[in-house]
Amino acid sequence: MNTIDEQIREWEPMIHYVVRHLSIHPNEQEDCAQIARIALWEALNRGCTLSKTYCFQRIRGAILNHQQKNARHLKHEVAAERIPETCIESERRFHDWLDEKKMLLSPRHFELLCHLIDGTESTLPYSPSRLRAYKADVQRELREAIQMKE
Repeated sequence: MNTIDEQIREWEPMIHYVVRHLSIHPNEQEDCAQIARIALWEALNRGCTLSKTYCFQRIRGAILNHQQKNARHLKHEVAAERIPETCIESERRFHDWLDEKKMLLSPRHFELLCHLIDGTESTLPYSPSRLRAYKADVQRELREAIQMKE
C-alpha cells in the first residue's frame, strides 16, 4: 500500500492544473499548491478514497476558500495601513484648505461643505430643495473666494 505522501504525489499534476486553471498569481501558486496538498492529506486521514472527481473538487474548493480568506484579510490590512507620504502631504494641504474655508463660510455652509466632501449630505435635516439652495450658496461663496484670490 502506498503511503499518504506517495498518494498525494500522484495527484501533483492535478494540483498544478487547478492552480493554473484558476489563474492564481505566481507569487501565490506554491501556497495554493500546499493548501491543496493539505486538503488531500486531511481527506486521506479521514479514510476517503481519492477518485479523480473527488480530488478535483477537493483541491479546487480548498484553493478557492484560501483565496477568499486571504481577500478578506487583505481588505482589512489595506484599510489599516497608512497612505504613502506624498498623499499625507496632499492631505495636509487639504486640511489647510478646509481650515481656510471654515473662516470664509458661515457655520451652516461649512457643515454642508464637510458633508458634501464625505458624501453624507442626505443625512442633514433639510428638504431636497433647501439642500440644493444651500449647495448653490456654498458654490457661489467658494467661486467668489477664488475670484478674490486671483
